[in-house]
Amino acid sequence: MTVKRDLPYNEDDIESILRYAARLSGNTMKEILGRGSGIIGGTNTKGYFGQLVERDYFYIDNNSIAAPDFGKVGMELKVTPMKEQRGGLASKERLVLGIIDYNDVPEKHFHVFSDKNSHILIVFYLWSPDTDLYDYRVLKVVDWIPSEEDLRIIKEDWDVIEGYVLRGEAHLLSERHTKFLAACTKGAGHGGDLRTQPFSDVLAKQRALSFKQSYMTSLFHKSRDINELIVDTPDIVKRVDDTVFIEDWDEDTRFEAYILKRFDRFIGLSCKEIEEELNIDLDDTPKQYYYTLTLAMMGIFHKNRVRELEEANIKVKTIRLKKDGTSKESMSFPAFKYEELVEQSWETSDFYEQIDREFFFPVFQFNTTDTKKEARKELTFRGAFFWYVPDDDFIIIEQVWNETKERILEEDFDHFVKSTDGRISHIRPHARNSKDTYPYRGTEHVKRCFWFNADYIAKTVSDNLPESRKTLDDFNDA
Repeated sequence: MTVKRDLPYNEDDIESILRYAARLSGNTMKEILGRGSGIIGGTNTKGYFGQLVERDYFYIDNNSIAAPDFGKVGMELKVTPMKEQRGGLASKERLVLGIIDYNDVPEKHFHVFSDKNSHILIVFYLWSPDTDLYDYRVLKVVDWIPSEEDLRIIKEDWDVIEGYVLRGEAHLLSERHTKFLAACTKGAGHGGDLRTQPFSDVLAKQRALSFKQSYMTSLFHKSRDINELIVDTPDIVKRVDDTVFIEDWDEDTRFEAYILKRFDRFIGLSCKEIEEELNIDLDDTPKQYYYTLTLAMMGIFHKNRVRELEEANIKVKTIRLKKDGTSKESMSFPAFKYEELVEQSWETSDFYEQIDREFFFPVFQFNTTDTKKEARKELTFRGAFFWYVPDDDFIIIEQVWNETKERILEEDFDHFVKSTDGRISHIRPHARNSKDTYPYRGTEHVKRCFWFNADYIAKTVSDNLPESRKTLDDFNDA
């Protein structure tokens, strides 16, 4: 039997709840409650701290009901970890919002998300391994209600998820299909958590609605702690130098279309002409010249990031085509560590995480056949497009990854998949020189990474920018 206790806040008054929640900021549970748990944080204690905050601080019993935790004011409570890494604090994991019952989707639609998650009290804490849970320090408490722009993107994401369910394709859902709101796998895996779906006899993996890790990182950094709400500080002003939303976003225009519209006027211009149009003069010697120019075309001049793309975990990669429309190079991904790769499964691998996302590809093309001598600013901008790896291609890439793991386990570093094998992806060195290595079983080996084949990149561009099938001579003759 649950004992009804007097709460230290008024559950009918949202201001009372927020004032009580504000006491968490900057403190540990040991400092607040005056005791420790003896439970050391690690891989087997995921979710424990959240339960601790809910139960011992807010006196909310652990539950899986569809209503918000603070039901009388319509506010949900979530506790989520941050971690220290190079470059600052980042979210340790996605924020899980609740299991999706596919059979509810046709009737409830967006209410599957909005009934419980339209208003969330988010407690961010600093995670650290080998630390008593009561010593985890709360970094920030945020009263989250989505901005108009964020809500529109979340609604677009939901429409994608719902579309898969209504087509009887819930078993084909992937996190790479959406931007902020994702349908992540949830459960033991290996076929142990399959669920029925309403318009197909095929069982689908159990999935939960979640906010992507990249969105949570951005949310932490851009949100104010509730203790600061009464302080008028300049950092609350929406920065316009790292956001693409500097013009009105038409109600009927999707996020991708809004972004792509920014590039239309530059198609067919040389990089030099684009700079003149934008009244800028970029240094074209850095390797990231085309990336910097891409940001400028989106209206971002003083930052090296696009907040909305970063929040959506969309990776910007520029592509250069030769005059004949073929790709100048294969596309590289970060070098992998041999000893880490062999301990991973495909769906927990670094490479899976690197490609299970949406990409944004701006495309530039050489005007001559001499790609070494042609000046960078002479290349012509051909267009841009959003893209993610098709499901059928994912199967082939998984096979390449599994074979790579087998080769490493066999200590056979001479027979990795090659680009000439024609299997979408290949493995080759990605190092500064022969001394740039990673160890495996006591022996140093040159750093390697996965690459997308150049012909695969060219085909992807051709499929998404039909005009790229033409050579520049064709364009000039048109």
